[in-house]
Amino acid sequence: MPASSLFWLLLLCPLWVYATCPRLTADEIVRIERVVDGDTLRLQDGRTIRLIGIDTPELNRHGRTRAEPGAAHARDWLRNNFKKESQLKLVFGVKRRDDYGRWLAHPLAASGIPLTEQMLLQGLGSLLVIPPNHELWPCLFAAESKARRAKLGIWSQPLPMVPSQAGWQMLRGRVTAVSSESNQARVLLENKLWLRAGSRAAPELRQRLARLRPGTLLFVRGRVYRDKGEWRLWLNSPWQYSEEN
Repeated sequence: MPASSLFWLLLLCPLWVYATCPRLTADEIVRIERVVDGDTLRLQDGRTIRLIGIDTPELNRHGRTRAEPGAAHARDWLRNNFKKESQLKLVFGVKRRDDYGRWLAHPLAASGIPLTEQMLLQGLGSLLVIPPNHELWPCLFAAESKARRAKLGIWSQPLPMVPSQAGWQMLRGRVTAVSSESNQARVLLENKLWLRAGSRAAPELRQRLARLRPGTLLFVRGRVYRDKGEWRLWLNSPWQYSEEN
């Protein structure tokens, strides 16, 4: 089943029937040198591994700003699971390295299940989807959704309802208006933030947004910017939002 079709099936199912991520076969078995932070590992052969599918709070190790809430907890969870010189199974992404030279991979439990799913279930970080390494996002989205609804980990603190500044943000807000044009859907949250889905978004996403009703509570994430006195955020992928209970 294509990932996009799986997402729309997931949206129609209650959380308790969500399938877990599939078991994967390791591309390589490596040895750990140290845990850098909640989503980065250093191997004994000198390579740095950036975990696919998760973004944990920043430690801000250089001391310019304080560590973000939950950063130490995510790092310590990895340290407890991956001691120095311990072995780890990895599945590399379609894109194997990022712009910083780090290797991009899914870490696996002994069963072959991606460990990032367990991390998201505990609220150790938020989902981060960067194509072409996006094949597991539906099951990882489901794991994150469970933690968010249970207010675990990073989700224990309330999200802001309206933007305070430009840049990447995660927000919660109620729908106050919806409009739909050809190839575009527009949703206003809290009379402060316009969500837009245009031609880059899948038709199913635009149609679902157009069917939202005033009062619906949404979780959204993306890059917020200011234009003509309005806060705006483009929704291009379904993992960027969900309807909240």
